[in-house]
This record gives sequence, structure tokens and C-alpha cells, in this order.
Amino acid sequence: MPTDAPRLAQSQTGDTGAVTNAPAETRGTLLTKEDFTAGRHVDMLAATGLLDQIELNPEAYRLRKRDEMIAASCGPTVWVFGYGSLVWNPAFEYDERRVGTLYGYHRQFCFWSTAGRGTPDAPGMMLGLDRGGSCRGIVLGVRRERAGTELASVFMRELTGKAYNVRLLRVATDDGPVRAITFVADRRARNYAGRIPDVEIARHIAQGCGHLGSCADYLFNTTQHLERLGIHDRQLHRLCRLAGIAVP
Repeated sequence: MPTDAPRLAQSQTGDTGAVTNAPAETRGTLLTKEDFTAGRHVDMLAATGLLDQIELNPEAYRLRKRDEMIAASCGPTVWVFGYGSLVWNPAFEYDERRVGTLYGYHRQFCFWSTAGRGTPDAPGMMLGLDRGGSCRGIVLGVRRERAGTELASVFMRELTGKAYNVRLLRVATDDGPVRAITFVADRRARNYAGRIPDVEIARHIAQGCGHLGSCADYLFNTTQHLERLGIHDRQLHRLCRLAGIAVP
């Protein structure tokens, strides 16, 4: 296990130039930007003996995708779309945050978690952006001159395993549309679960727990912080009820 342990969630605010986001009442353990850029998140997984549960992407591939997406982005700000843990733990410094709507994809618990927030014997479930519908989330903007440094952690994180494809997609916001870097579900991935009944999803969320914490905390954090942004996701609230998770 690495000597630099991930920090526990706590209430803090920061608004000095670039914005940092570590919202209050976030449950569980939050990994830092440095955990991702230094590869400590992979070391933590290896320490559990479950590294074989993930098909890893090479580091060079992840950073190449970062460079490609930044180059394809237009304008002085590079945007990233967040719909799950990027909402409550982006783990990078950004300059602007907006609420936005992505069309053509919806937020769905569509991945098995057999490591991180589950085990092979008691798998949990994790969110992805699956095809169809729409998704309300956030876009986080980073000035282009800082994008390479700041977004390294995002690509090291989201493309750790072969679960997501990265796209540059249009997101509607109250201040106009932006094209945002978006990580969408790869239906060919080994841990892709597809569409299963909510009662089954909730059962796996209730049981799933690993070295990153529980799926229940993941669901609680996502539901609560979306609600604080004025985004009421009825399915997430239904899953909270089914899994016995109380959300203020």
C-alpha cells in the first residue's frame, strides 16, 4: 500500500482563481489529483490482489488520448462533462463550472465493480453514460494553458481500465453550448452489465464494498451533490430507497 494515503472527505471551500471542489458531507475516501497522476490508484488496486479484475490501458495511451482531446477542443477553455464521481470529487483544479445537459446518453448503473467498490464474490455496480436519452450533469472548464497539466489526472483516472470511450460531445448550458470531453460506456467492456432491473442494481449497490469504499457511499454522494446543483435524478433517488440509503 502506498505511503501517501488518500484523504478522507471533509468540508472545505476554495475560491482563489481556479476553483477547487471538495464538497461538504461527502462520504468515504477521496483520491487526490496526485493519486491519479502518480498511478497510486493502480498501486492500491494491486495491493488488494485484484488487479486482474481490470483490463488496464497503458499510461501512454491515456496521456495520448488527453493530448488528442485537448487538441480537438476549440476556444480558450477545455471542458469536461461530469455525471458521477467527477461531480463530487473531480480531483483537479478548474476555472469554471456550469450545469449542463448532454443528449444521446443517460446516467445508468451499467458496470459491475469487482474491484474498488466490490469484489468478485460480492460485486457492486458503478455508473456509466449509456446510449439513449439525456443526462443532466456539470461541465468543468480549464483554461487551455493549464489543461495538459490539470487533465492528466482525469485521463489517468477515467481510462485506467477498458470501460469507457472518450468523445468530444455537445453539452447545452444556460450560458450557451460547449463541446466537452466525455467518457461514455464501452458496451464491449468485460464488466459492462447492460440494463438490469433497479431492484437488482440496488441489491448489488447495498453489498458492494472494496478498498475505495462502498457503492452505497458512491450512490449517496452522487445523488446528494446532484440535488444540491438542482439536478433531481429520480432513478438515483429510487435506488437510494431500494438500497436503504437516506439522502437529506
